[in-house]
Amino acid sequence: MSKANAEKFIDALVASKDLRDKVNQAAAQIVQLAKNNGYEVTAEEVAAALRAHWFMAAAEEGHVDPLNHVFSETPGL
Repeated sequence: MSKANAEKFIDALVASKDLRDKVNQAAAQIVQLAKNNGYEVTAEEVAAALRAHWFMAAAEEGHVDPLNHVFSETPGL
């Protein structure tokens, strides 16, 4: 997916409650999958771990300044 398409998807998430609900359902499935495999986690814990992982990966590649970066909240993740 191109960056432009990703941005359009985010715009659609903001505009559509139905789409946000589907994303939240997908997030719940991720948590259930983790629990089914022995990991006791919440959606919030998974979201925080993913944000931290993505941030560190981007920082290592030089895509972000780790001292000047803020993540926004994405519905469900």
